[in-house]
Amino acid sequence: MEWTKTAAFAEFGAVASNPVWSWSARSPDGSVVVLTFWKDALIYSSGSAFYDDTGWEPEQISQAGNRERMENIRWALEHLGGVVRAVIVEAEDPQAKPRSIKVCFPQKQLRMRITHFDQETGEFRAESVAG
Repeated sequence: MEWTKTAAFAEFGAVASNPVWSWSARSPDGSVVVLTFWKDALIYSSGSAFYDDTGWEPEQISQAGNRERMENIRWALEHLGGVVRAVIVEAEDPQAKPRSIKVCFPQKQLRMRITHFDQETGEFRAESVAG
């Protein structure tokens, strides 16, 4: 099956603000936040997954998708113990700036907890949690 971000978010009951530029989504009742995770930036080690989304270029910080994601990360930290669900996105060209999505899919077995969040830029780190 070929997924769209909208369909992948919907697998978790979440709705994005915009099907084109949204990098995250939240369920209408606020019980789920879903973030996109670049496949090549997910590091697997000893049965755990780690993600580091830091080191941004200044122009990325003001993008609408980042502003929305910052709101959703804040929500997850304040209401969900920092735990989010994952939609994996694979880049057409991982070296391109900006990147474009080749494929995406919901990763139902992966739950990530935000371990670092920069309130000014939206940069974050996360690691997998059981369950």
